[in-house]
Amino acid sequence: MSNIVRSLHYRNYRNYLVGQFFSLNGTQIATVAQAWLVYNMTHSSLMLGLVNFTMLFPILLFGLFSGVLADSFSRKKLLFISQMGAMLLSFLLAGLALSDQLALWHIFIISFLIGTTQAIDMPVRQTFLADLVPKKMLTNAVGLNSTIFNTARFIGPAIAGVLLLQWQAGVLFAINGFSYLILLSILWKMKITPALQVGDPSARKKLINPLTSGLKYVVNHLKIRLLLLHVGAVSMMGTSFVVLMPVFVDQQYSGGSDTLGMLLSAGGAGSLLGALNLARKKSSAELAPLVGLTGLVGAAALILFSRNDSIFISLLILSVAGFSITTVIASTNAYIQQLVEDKMRGRVMSLFSMVFVGMAPIGSLGAGAIAEFWGVENALLVFAVLSGMISIFFINRVKSIGY
Repeated sequence: MSNIVRSLHYRNYRNYLVGQFFSLNGTQIATVAQAWLVYNMTHSSLMLGLVNFTMLFPILLFGLFSGVLADSFSRKKLLFISQMGAMLLSFLLAGLALSDQLALWHIFIISFLIGTTQAIDMPVRQTFLADLVPKKMLTNAVGLNSTIFNTARFIGPAIAGVLLLQWQAGVLFAINGFSYLILLSILWKMKITPALQVGDPSARKKLINPLTSGLKYVVNHLKIRLLLLHVGAVSMMGTSFVVLMPVFVDQQYSGGSDTLGMLLSAGGAGSLLGALNLARKKSSAELAPLVGLTGLVGAAALILFSRNDSIFISLLILSVAGFSITTVIASTNAYIQQLVEDKMRGRVMSLFSMVFVGMAPIGSLGAGAIAEFWGVENALLVFAVLSGMISIFFINRVKSIGY
């Protein structure tokens, strides 16, 4: 057990995880509430995909620039600013919903603005871990950080499903707003060595060169390039089931918000186990084989889910899918963190964030459109098969060059 939690020896990292726990649970609660609200307002899988696309698209627009910021300025300050912005937007959404003034166009605009804060937040979060623990602890730190994220994916939807039976979505948006306060307080009080807080000061002088240098670095690094291509495909085609879940609940199971929370929590439970498993790993030799194999297992699980109409079997299948997809994403993150040079960490991890988060809205938009015209089961089947094919390609390619 001590091997799994060894990064908790570092006080800043330990406190950061506590703040993350509350903030991420609030985010998951709000995500479920928003998806349920949008589907009840529109009864359209396409609208679900569009809202998700609107929230995550800014990461594609601004992700590279955010990586330069993460390499150039205090990561703690950048994280504080992005979290403060997200908190204020959450309270705005809550206010509109609780006053019965919330319209669909409000959701689109606020989703885009929250996505913009996430575009800054994600690469900074990835690189901030390197400021909190030594490099030799990064794989464990990434694994535990992923554990906190996936614990929230397990707990948050379950809480949201129950709360939506009693309260309107606006209350859940307000809960999300308050959940940021603990992390903001921890960041405000946290003391970090100045040299660690500021990446490469020379990157402040010119922005274009750091942007292109990050791209060139990845293009010229075969292993990182393959890892990013694979995680992008898994993100685009293997995570679309989350966006489509309200449609599954309504059309397949004739369920309510409690059913939605239960199914999403099953995926979160599997994700939690995947993250804990990663925290046990120490070397790239242990990480590399996991990436392709678990991508293939996740695709197979989603194929089964798309053809299944039993809610109890679906709970088991989704836990396997959650375990597998989380292992792909978190293992890729940890593997890249081991491969990349420190001076390029922010830019490369911003590319990782762009790819794994930024490809998801494209997938959700495509899945939503296919589901609208061809059925939600067929949309998921097509994407799962394509994701599995990419994982097979990745496995064969990596074997040919060696781990």
